[in-house]
Amino acid sequence: MMKISPFLLLISAVLSGQTLTLGVFTYRTPEKILKEYQPIADYISRELKMDIIVKPLSQEKLEQGVSKGEIDIIATNPTHYLSLQKQMKTTGAIATLVKRYGTVTTPYLGGVIITRSNNANIRSLSGLRGKTIAIPGKKFLGGYQTQAYELLKAGIDVDKAITPVVVKNHEAVVNAVLLGKVDAGFIRSGILEEMIGDEKLKAHDIFVLHEQKSAYFPLKTSTNLYSEWAIVASKKLNVETVSKIAVALYGYKNPKIGNDIIAGFTIPGDYANIDALARTLRIPPYDTLPSFTLGDIWKKYGVFILIFTSILTLFVSILGVLYRKARFEQKYAQSILNTIPTPIIVTDGTHLINANTAFLNFVEFETVETFKKNHDCICNLFEEGDTNEYLRTNMNDTTWIEYIIERPEKNHKVKITVNGITRFFKVTVSMVYYNDLIRYIAIFDDISQLLNQSTTDALTAIANRTHFNLLFKHTLYVAKREHTPLSLIFFDIDHFKAVNDTYGHLVGDDVLRHLANVTKNSLRKSDIIARWGGEEFIIVLPNTSLTSASLIAQTLRKTIEDEEFAIVQHVTCSFGVAQLQEPEEGEKLLLRLDELLYRAKENGRNRVEVG
Repeated sequence: MMKISPFLLLISAVLSGQTLTLGVFTYRTPEKILKEYQPIADYISRELKMDIIVKPLSQEKLEQGVSKGEIDIIATNPTHYLSLQKQMKTTGAIATLVKRYGTVTTPYLGGVIITRSNNANIRSLSGLRGKTIAIPGKKFLGGYQTQAYELLKAGIDVDKAITPVVVKNHEAVVNAVLLGKVDAGFIRSGILEEMIGDEKLKAHDIFVLHEQKSAYFPLKTSTNLYSEWAIVASKKLNVETVSKIAVALYGYKNPKIGNDIIAGFTIPGDYANIDALARTLRIPPYDTLPSFTLGDIWKKYGVFILIFTSILTLFVSILGVLYRKARFEQKYAQSILNTIPTPIIVTDGTHLINANTAFLNFVEFETVETFKKNHDCICNLFEEGDTNEYLRTNMNDTTWIEYIIERPEKNHKVKITVNGITRFFKVTVSMVYYNDLIRYIAIFDDISQLLNQSTTDALTAIANRTHFNLLFKHTLYVAKREHTPLSLIFFDIDHFKAVNDTYGHLVGDDVLRHLANVTKNSLRKSDIIARWGGEEFIIVLPNTSLTSASLIAQTLRKTIEDEEFAIVQHVTCSFGVAQLQEPEEGEKLLLRLDELLYRAKENGRNRVEVG
C-alpha cells in the first residue's frame, strides 16, 4: 500500500483549505494524551484529507474553545459530554471509545476504590467514613463521580463523610496511597493494570474495596460500569463532515497489544445511567434544581383495583386508630400489617419508621433496622419512569410523601428494581396523628402485571400503539425541556403480504415475533420500540442525533437482512429516519417519518431514507 508522506498530507490539507482541532480532556498527562490520540488524528487526516491538530485541554478550556469556534472535535468523559449536550454546544455522541487491556477490548469503564493491602482499618465502604481520600479531581468520572455515586447508594455522602485530597493525576493517587499520605484513593479502571504492566506497582501492595465482578469486563472495579468516553463534534461543522469523521473513527483499528490502549471506536453507547448519576450527585448540568411541570395523567385502573384500594384504605384507617394506642396495641397493629400481602410502610415523611413483612420480603431485608442501615429513605430505590407520574425523591421541591398528600386525586406510581427484577407500584398515602406527631402510612399496590397487559402488544411482547403514544409524548416533552436531540426510526417488512399469502398468517406471526426480538436486542436500554400496526414498527431514540440514528438504522437493516427466519429464511425492511426540529410538534415529526418510509419503498426497499 502506498504511504502518504507528512509533506504531501500537509499540502493536501492546505489545498483543501480546512484544518480541524481535536480537543481531548486531560485526564492524564498531556504527553500521555498526545501519545494516545495523535495516531487517531493522523488516521482521520488521511481519511478526510485535511489536517487534524490534537490539543490536550481541561474541561473549562474545551468549553471555551467550542464557544469560540476553536475546537471542532471533542473527546471527553461521559459526564462532561452530558454537560456539553445540555449547553447545546455540540452534536450528540458520534462514537464511543473502545479500549484494549491485554487481549480484551471493552467500551466500558468503572471507578476503583483502593487502599494499602496492610491497612486493615479499611476493608468496606463504611470504613471510608472520616478518612482522607486522594482523587485526581471532582470532574473525573472514573476518578471521583462513579465512586461518589456508589457510596451515596450505600448511604454515605462523600461531601460529609470523607476528606478529599486532590492530586495531580490517577498515578499520583496510587502513589499517595502507597506512601501513606492518604487513607484511600479513587482512580479510573485500567490504571492499576497499566501500572502493574509497566512495573510501577505490585499487585499485592493494593487492596480494592467493594470489588465488582463481570464476565465481560476484565479489570478491577468497585462500581457499576458506564460507557467509555464519547466523541462529539462542534455544531459549526456541517453534517457531511461529521458523518465522514464518524465513518473514519469506526474504521480506525489499533492492533497494538497492551494495557489502556485505544483499540478503536464503536457506535454511541447508552449514556442513560450517566444522566441518572449526574442527577443524583447534582453535578453539571444538574447542579441547579430544574423546574418540573405536571405531565399527562395516566388513565384510571379497573374497578377491581379501586375496590382493592378501598379495602386497603379501610385497613389503614383501622391501623391508624391502633397506632395511637399503647405498646400492646401497636404490636397488635403490626401483626395486622404483616397479614396484608401488599407492601406497606409507616414514615414520618422523611425516615422509615415501620414496615410490614410484605415490604421487607420485597426489598430483601430481614428487619426495618437493617434496611435503614443501607437506605436513608425508601425513595432511594425509586427509579425514573417513562412518564411524569413516576415519583422521585424530590417532587417540585417537596418530598414524595408531601407530593402525594397535596395531590390525592392523581395517580402516583413508582418503579423499583431489586436483584434485577423490576416491579411497578401504585402508591397511596394516608396521614394519621400519634402523640402529637404526624405519621404517614403508604401502600404500594403491585400493578406490574396490569401495566404489562395494558401497554404490551400481545403478539410481539413490545410496546403497543397506545403505550407508544404515551411514551412518545413524555419523551418529546423531556427533549424540549432539556434541549436534547430526539430521533425516530419508522420501518416495516418488505412484501409482508406475500409472506402471509404464501405461508399463512401463523408463519407471518412468527416472523413478526422474531423481528421484534431481533430489533429489541439490537437497541440500547434507553431506546423505545413499539409495534405501530400490522408489520410496521417504530423506535424512539432519546438523546440521539440524526447522524447517530441513521447509523443505528443502517446497522439494524443489515442485521435483519442477515438474520435467518424459520420457514421464510430471510426478510428485508425499509426504514425512515428523522430528528425532531425546532419548533416542530410530534404530529409533524411522525408525518415526516411516514413520508421517508414511503420514499424508501419507492426507491427500491431494503434501504434507509434520512430526512
